[in-house]
Amino acid sequence: MKKIAHLAVTRPKAVIVGWLLLLALAVPFALQLEGALKTGGFSDPRGESVKAQRTVERAFKEAPNSLLVVLHSPDGSVEDAIGQAREAVRRDGVSTITDRSTHPEWLSEDGRTTFLQVGFTSDNTTVQNLVPDLQDDVRQAVGKDVEADVTGAPALDNALNVHSKEDVTRAEMIAFPVLFVVLLLVFRSVAAMAVPLLMAGATLMVTQAIGYGMTQVTDVNSLFANIVSMVGLAVAVDYSLFIVKRFREELADGRTVPDALDRTMRTVGHSVMFSGLAVVVALSALFIPRAMSFTSIALGGVAVSLVAVAIAMTLLPAVLSLLGHRINWGTLRRRKNAAATAARSADRPSGRFSRRPGLVLAGLAVAFAALAAPAAQLTLRVPVASADILPSDDSARIGMERIKQDIGVREMFPVQIVLSSDRDQADALLKSATAVASYAKTAPGAENVQAVTSLGLPADTLPKTLADPGTLNAQTRAALGQLWTRDGDSLVTRVVVTPSADPDSASAHHLVDDLRNHLDGQTQPNVSVQLAGATATGSDFDDLVLRSVPLVVGSVALLSFVILLFAFRSVLLPLLALAFNVAVVGASLGFLALISGNDDHSINSVTPLMLFAVMFGLSMDYMVIMISRMREMYLGGISHREAVLGGLARTAGLVNGAAAIMVAVFASFTSAQISIVRELGISLAAAVVLDAVVVRRLVMPAALLLIGDRIWGRHRRTGHQAPAPQPAPAPAAVASSASEQLPLADHTAR
Repeated sequence: MKKIAHLAVTRPKAVIVGWLLLLALAVPFALQLEGALKTGGFSDPRGESVKAQRTVERAFKEAPNSLLVVLHSPDGSVEDAIGQAREAVRRDGVSTITDRSTHPEWLSEDGRTTFLQVGFTSDNTTVQNLVPDLQDDVRQAVGKDVEADVTGAPALDNALNVHSKEDVTRAEMIAFPVLFVVLLLVFRSVAAMAVPLLMAGATLMVTQAIGYGMTQVTDVNSLFANIVSMVGLAVAVDYSLFIVKRFREELADGRTVPDALDRTMRTVGHSVMFSGLAVVVALSALFIPRAMSFTSIALGGVAVSLVAVAIAMTLLPAVLSLLGHRINWGTLRRRKNAAATAARSADRPSGRFSRRPGLVLAGLAVAFAALAAPAAQLTLRVPVASADILPSDDSARIGMERIKQDIGVREMFPVQIVLSSDRDQADALLKSATAVASYAKTAPGAENVQAVTSLGLPADTLPKTLADPGTLNAQTRAALGQLWTRDGDSLVTRVVVTPSADPDSASAHHLVDDLRNHLDGQTQPNVSVQLAGATATGSDFDDLVLRSVPLVVGSVALLSFVILLFAFRSVLLPLLALAFNVAVVGASLGFLALISGNDDHSINSVTPLMLFAVMFGLSMDYMVIMISRMREMYLGGISHREAVLGGLARTAGLVNGAAAIMVAVFASFTSAQISIVRELGISLAAAVVLDAVVVRRLVMPAALLLIGDRIWGRHRRTGHQAPAPQPAPAPAAVASSASEQLPLADHTAR
């Protein structure tokens, strides 16, 4: 840290020019990030359902991607518009066009609503890009009397991408003016307010350029942009706030600019470095599930945290070195009474927890447990066949809800039981399909079952018919081809189960679980069975999240323990940090459950792990800053009690300002149109308020007082009494002594 600070002092212009050149190079790439991001990634790439879906697409020649063109005539029959729509959707990449002529059930009972299924051989991203033009062509072809909306997985993904970009832009437009006001209130200086905002802007720009580079190597979900803005604004502004505020304090104590910067970087600079490392460690745990959605969040969070720390360690000190005392430019006048009150509150430790810390801690523990209790009712369920994640006026959502309301979506999203065997095991495969279909008809939540045995073919000649279907008429042969086929050296058949409820419902998920629990006992030894379909895919992803929870929590806890152990040389402090964060995350999820509008209290499976990783990392800012000041005062010779209360009083304003910044950033994302981003914004804003106002101001000091000076580990003094009062040393002597006992340097207390 001394070398970095020395570089910023001796060659600040070179450091600033270097960063400006880097920013100039980053801008063109950062501007291309939006177009390079993708959607999807809410499936387990190694799950059974994904493998089964590949088998279905390969064996039955099903289009890997398809769009649904929904037609609705408010005033009459929609029949005349079908032919016009068929012609409008024809283009390169279209493999099949299916309508109500082969699926009469796709026409509503009143004849006013229907849809066309357009299959594509192109990949999902290519089909997404076709959605706007295809929708415009269809609307122009059918005229103003017919409403046309394009939906289906690629259309929903395209809408998700568009609204995700809008959410980021809207949140930043809300956050920056709010940050302007908050920083001005904290610093009461125009120059000091502007510096953190400039650092945040540089952080976002460089990270977005890095993100574009990542998209050239791997698929990156659009959540990357959300997490970069959300975490980037929070950490970049907070880290700058910590450093700038301490730098101004050192200048106010009469130190020269180089000395003030050197002391700032060797105290708060160390804290920022360890805080950033904690954020990186916490978010790196999201690589564990190995799903694109989590990987994209981890990539964004880790990249923006590293860039924020790098800027705080290099560019910010260089800027402060050049500004010097001009960091106070544009200082707002403060009333004398307000200034005196602030000074007294900073110098006078509060003793409200000192008398009965155990009672305070017990009461707060009960309160946190009560707030976290509703979290036990939450159901983790990723939406796989629902447009509810989109705003209500989105065309893709309107189309999907129109089908759901007028026709029904259950037939469109069945549970498919895929059975396969070697070609010489046709009898075993047929017996297995018969047994599976028989059980599926009795399974709870199943409404209709279709299999080769339900086509009305004679049972005694069915094996022969399956081997040679040429004697069947064209219609029956086509129906059989959708249920029984050859796939290379294998035979594949499927049993299609229509659930009695929507594919995202609890009933449909229970149906999938029941089938998986019983199907192995219904099949022959040489026959494999797997489940495909939207509900099965969502169930696999939910299971992946649940399996990853212990690994994510354990890895974050272990690595954070090591970091804090190295930082503070104390075993108890990392354990306290873990307990505090678990309490905050639990209470935040409980709050989310209370405000959830769902009857079954379901939330996106991604939200809890994201909340834990992001909040665990960010809350370390407060922990490190406050404990560092308390430890610094303790090593300076005062008693444990005075160090805790004095450190609390001296850092309270700083933590409140930092918390206000984070709340402003996270609250700006509650305006998001994408439900998962909105859920995360709400839960993170609530978590920060609980962490800064309750945990750091009430729970942590009460716990520290109750534990006593054992909390300081190897730096604990042998006696419990404070040293005898000594004559007050000169300010320079105090600075010299404290600088030799820096809170996060590897020194032993004198």
